Amino acid sequence: MKTPVIIALICCHIVLCSYTERGNGTETITDTEPFQGLKANLMFQVLKRLDEIDQRINHLERRIQSNHHLSTGVITDKLEGINDKLESINKTLRQNVGIYYGSCQEAPTMVSDVYSIKPPASSLAPFPVYCEQNYRKGGWIVLSRRFDGRLNFTRNWIDYRDGFGTPGGEYWLGLEKMHRITGTDYFQLLVQLKDYDGTVKTALYDEFEIGNEATGYRLHLGAFVEGSAKDSMRTSVGMKFSTPDRDNDEHPGSCAEYYASGWWFRTCMNANLNGLYRQFDPNNATMNWFSFRDDLQGLKEATMMIREVSS
Repeated sequence: MKTPVIIALICCHIVLCSYTERGNGTETITDTEPFQGLKANLMFQVLKRLDEIDQRINHLERRIQSNHHLSTGVITDKLEGINDKLESINKTLRQNVGIYYGSCQEAPTMVSDVYSIKPPASSLAPFPVYCEQNYRKGGWIVLSRRFDGRLNFTRNWIDYRDGFGTPGGEYWLGLEKMHRITGTDYFQLLVQLKDYDGTVKTALYDEFEIGNEATGYRLHLGAFVEGSAKDSMRTSVGMKFSTPDRDNDEHPGSCAEYYASGWWFRTCMNANLNGLYRQFDPNNATMNWFSFRDDLQGLKEATMMIREVSS
């Protein structure tokens, strides 16, 4: 009966020990890294949680010793509680201690979550992104994610440049970070869409790159590879990014102002994943992808994600 308890104790030890190393398990973090180890307040939080786990394990062990007929269900419930605490510690350490990866392909597989990355050739400090690790073998850096409409995407140039929202929820990573990431390697783009009827469609492109701010964060998009959503971004290829306060499109008016969002507009678009979060709009100012159903009806969910192309 003590076997599960021993396993739980071992897990505690592994969680702490594993984070003295970088994600590849070979390079230790030194005081020259951008994040210099555990801060005092973070260490206090970790120790406090470990103490709570230790108390739970001791309590469970005493119950097992005093009651040999303790049900398997009770033991399982207790161990699940311990596991939740361990995962909480895992997440706190991963997001705050300075563990970072070169990309989402280096992050733990099969665990989609927020991780810190630092592209190898970029001068940026590590920054958090959402890594999609379950879909199509994982390794996807999520650039933009919308699923409930809580986050306002009617933003100015600075917001779209620097990013907004939180990686764990709805967010836009930011054009500058997109430029820094895609300038370090070849990336493919995957667009995943879902309508209000629950239909899911995708569009895969073999190359995706964003220019620097001097180019207006110009969009470079490779060939459409496959996907039932088909290709609705073709008209945006080569275009600068536009926002309501910075008109870079080829239309006599301002597409970004009319559609209340930022996008790579031309005159104006066949897709706008930053449009207003609504199913219908008289001006088609929706989060849309024309070839999803050959109209500009609003979508319920939209995700843009990129992954390095295997050499």
